[in-house]
Amino acid sequence: MPVKYDRIGSGYNRTRKADPHLADRMFELLQVGPGSSCLDIGCGTGNYTVALARRGLAFTGVDPSEKMLEKASLANPQVRWLQGTAEAIPLPT
Repeated sequence: MPVKYDRIGSGYNRTRKADPHLADRMFELLQVGPGSSCLDIGCGTGNYTVALARRGLAFTGVDPSEKMLEKASLANPQVRWLQGTAEAIPLPT
């Protein structure tokens, strides 16, 4: 699957912006405070990851697509971006 998303990664952000109202609602539903650590599996270009990180959360974004992660790291270099899948998250166990 990463190959497919690597191909579309260059234009992905043109049509996939984070909706501010949805990001607000997601933040409410997470029920976490500033500084809390969160993991976004399948983060893509990180639009929602970045929107939530701006609220003071410490995010790690994981995605199989190198191209998507390149875009994500440009949007917010403070977020920890890792290449991996839900089945093989590159974090210590």
